[in-house]
Amino acid sequence: MKKSTVAVGVIIALGVVWTGSAWYTGKQLEKNVEAVVNKVTADTSKKLDAEIHSTVKDFHRGWFSSHFILDIAPVKGITIDGIKSNQSLQLNVDVDHGPFPLARVSSGNILPAMASAKLSLVNNELTRAVFDGAKGRSPVEAIINFAWGGAISSDITFAPAEYKDQNNSLTFEGASYHVDANASMNAFDYEGKSKKITFSGKNNIEVVVPGMTFSGHQNKTPFDFMTGDQRLDFESININAAGKPVARFDGLSFGANVDLSADNKKLNAKGEYAVASLSVQGQDFGGGKIAMDLASLDVVAFADFMKDYRQLGKELVASTPAQQIDPNYISSKLKALIVSHASKLKKGEPEVKWLINWKNEKGEAALNLDYQAADTNKRLDDSANETAALDSQLKYVAAKLVLPVDMAIEVGKKGLMVAEHKSEESAKAKATQGVNGLVGLGSMFKLITLENNTVKMDVRYSQGYITLNGKKMTVDEFRQQYGRLGSLH
Repeated sequence: MKKSTVAVGVIIALGVVWTGSAWYTGKQLEKNVEAVVNKVTADTSKKLDAEIHSTVKDFHRGWFSSHFILDIAPVKGITIDGIKSNQSLQLNVDVDHGPFPLARVSSGNILPAMASAKLSLVNNELTRAVFDGAKGRSPVEAIINFAWGGAISSDITFAPAEYKDQNNSLTFEGASYHVDANASMNAFDYEGKSKKITFSGKNNIEVVVPGMTFSGHQNKTPFDFMTGDQRLDFESININAAGKPVARFDGLSFGANVDLSADNKKLNAKGEYAVASLSVQGQDFGGGKIAMDLASLDVVAFADFMKDYRQLGKELVASTPAQQIDPNYISSKLKALIVSHASKLKKGEPEVKWLINWKNEKGEAALNLDYQAADTNKRLDDSANETAALDSQLKYVAAKLVLPVDMAIEVGKKGLMVAEHKSEESAKAKATQGVNGLVGLGSMFKLITLENNTVKMDVRYSQGYITLNGKKMTVDEFRQQYGRLGSLH
C-alpha cells in the first residue's frame, strides 16, 4: 500500500471521528445549555442578591458549530445598576464543537478539545453607547476553550474606545486578558495588559496611563473568599494641567498574597504599594513603599466580616444618589461595620506589621509599626486596673523610626518650592530651620536620639511597661516624665 493511500485513509478516519464527535457535542450542547444557564443565573442572583432572568434564544445547531443568543435581564419590576426590566444584556455565542474546534485549528492549535466558544455583545438599546464609543465594534469579546478534562481557558479582548460627555472624555486603546480555570473551578490563573488610557476632565486636567499589566493566582476556600497572589504594575501615571506636567508616578505597583494556615483556621496576608519615583512640577521627591504583613487572623471571624462587608456594598449600591456621594453616610456605615466585628476579629490574637520606607538623593527613611491584638473575647476581671484593661486589648504595640536629617530637609525644601514657589536657596533655609527645630524639640524631651545626623526613635508598650529608646518604665512613670505627651487617652 502506498504511503499516500495511508495518509488519505488517516485523513478520512480523522474526518469521520471529527464530524461524528462534533455532531454529538452539538446535540449535547443543545440539550444541556438551558439547564447550565439556569444554574449559573441562580448562583449569580444569589451572590448579587438580585433576581436575574436568563434565556437562550435562536439556537441553531450545525455539524461543526452552534449559535445562540444569551439574553440576561432583571426580573420584571426590578432595576439592577440602572438596567430596567424591559432592557436586557445580550451576548452572541458561537460554539465550535470538538474534538478539533475550528477556531482552535485555524489559530494553529491542533490539540483536541471539547469545544471552543466565542462571545460578543449584541448592539441594542442598553449597549448602544459603548458600541458608539468603540466605533461600532463589540467593546468586549471572549474566546473560551473547554478541555475534555473540564478545564477552561479564556482570552478576553477589550476594543479601543473613546467616550465623551459635556465635561469629560476617556480614550482607551484596548486591553487583553487571559484566564485559566481548573476542572473543579476552584483555582484560577490570570494575566492581562492594558494599553494607553487618557482621561480629560474639567479645568484642563488630564491623566495619562501609558500602560499597565496585572497577573495573579486565586484559590477558592470553604469560607466564600479567595486566597492567592495578585500583582498590578503601572509603567507610569502622568497628571497634567493646561498642558503642563503636575505630577508623575513611575514604576507604581501593588502586590498582595493571602493564604490559609495548614489547619485552615488562620489567615495570613501580605501587601505592598511601591513607587520607583515621584516628581511634582518637575521636582524629584524620590520613591518608596508601604508594606503590610498580617498574621494569624481567625478565618471564621474574617469570613463573617466579609459577608457583612459584601452586604454593605449591596446596600450602598441600592442607596439614593445623594447618599452614594455623601462621605459621612458612607464612613458611618463602615465605622458601624468595623465596630460590630472588632471584638471577633481579635480572636486568635492577630499580629499586624507595617513598614513605610522612602528614599531620595540625600538618604533613606524607614518607619516600622507593629501591633498584636489581645483576644478581647476573654473575660476581664471587674477589679482590673487601667493597665490590665489596656493589656486586655493588646499584647504589644511598637514603633521604630530612622530618619536622616539631610533627607528630611531635602523633602521639605522641594515641598516648599512646589507649594510656595520659593527659590531653592530660600526653601532650603526654611526647611533646615523647621527640621532642626523639630529635632531639637524631640531631643529636649528625650523622645528621639541623634546619631550621625540621623534621627532615631524606638518605642514599645507591652504588659504594663513602656520602653523608649532603651529606657524601660511603667505607664505612670512615663506620664510623670512626659506629662501630656504620656497620656494614653
